[in-house]
Amino acid sequence: MKLLLLIFIVQAVLQTIYLPASQGAVQPVAVRLIERTCKQTPLYNVCVSILKSDSRSSKADVTRLALIMVDALKAKATGTMNYIKTLLRGNLKGDVRRGLSSCADLYNAVLEADVPVAIEALQKGDPKFAEQAANDAGIEAKSCESSFSGYSPLTKSNKSLQDVSAVAAAIVKLLL
Repeated sequence: MKLLLLIFIVQAVLQTIYLPASQGAVQPVAVRLIERTCKQTPLYNVCVSILKSDSRSSKADVTRLALIMVDALKAKATGTMNYIKTLLRGNLKGDVRRGLSSCADLYNAVLEADVPVAIEALQKGDPKFAEQAANDAGIEAKSCESSFSGYSPLTKSNKSLQDVSAVAAAIVKLLL
């Protein structure tokens, strides 16, 4: 029984050590590319955190890293849009309702225009348009925050989208 347990433990340790790259961890060569790339962005920690957490980074070049960051931008915008819709279902009045309605339009522009343009431009090898689209997404988030005359329930989300937008634009700029 003890021998069987020992064999099981050794097998588990060996599987952990020799996991192929496609099954999780980002490989050392990819980590170096991520770190080198992220050092050229305004928010190193945000960049590294997002890219290292995505398994696609293990076999990515800079263009693919940019696409991963645009995907992160899309995910953040989608999450914020869903939150806006939830808030708008509530019994809100006045400035907050107007601000949220404005933000819904702005985040819709991110999801329907900025993200698709960035993806298409990167896929076609035209980083100039991708950089502009990523920057535009950050501008939309900043405009959303300005839509409120006082308290904004979206401050954290808007800041997060601005941060990811700045990182995405910086990575894309490396391709110019």
